[in-house]
Amino acid sequence: MGDAGARLSRKLPEIAVEAAMVVFAVLAAFGIDEWRETRQLRQFAVSARSAVETELAENLAEFRAMQSALTTLTQQLEAQLEQAHRAVREDRADLDRALDLNLRLPQISTAAWRVAQGSQAAPYFDYGWLIQVSRIYEVYEGYADVRGQVVADFGRILARRGAFEHEMTPAETVEVLEPLSGNLALLSLLHREVQGGLESLVE
Repeated sequence: MGDAGARLSRKLPEIAVEAAMVVFAVLAAFGIDEWRETRQLRQFAVSARSAVETELAENLAEFRAMQSALTTLTQQLEAQLEQAHRAVREDRADLDRALDLNLRLPQISTAAWRVAQGSQAAPYFDYGWLIQVSRIYEVYEGYADVRGQVVADFGRILARRGAFEHEMTPAETVEVLEPLSGNLALLSLLHREVQGGLESLVE
């Protein structure tokens, strides 16, 4: 028993060294794995940011392409509504209905931003950039809501296109066009706001 205890005592330093080496190896392995994972996430964050910036540039191109058409349509609708109001005030039945009912709006993509936000790489984005981009996508949401209302208003007019072009009285025309005119004016305002925000980010 004494000899066994003595041998164990002599081996304790060796056992302690081996145990320490095992612990060190395990910790080192964890550290390497964590380093690799962090490196991969940082690389993915760079790729994700690049994808979001590409998406923003494409959205900006859409907004620029549609700005003129939206402005023209808004002006035509305001003129048409003013003419209908004047006809109601003057108690006239005649009305020039030369309104182009061709609605063209930008196609907005948010896929890259949704993927970037939901990824584990999100904490590695630059905070200032993240705030700027978040604000743009928040305005997108408001723009999309108003756009939906405008499309619904246009749908109601198109469903009654024959009556709108030939049968509606000026008072009925005012009733039909006023909601669309208000929503379209708000959409034009948001359009300019989104476009300005995109330009500040992209350029």
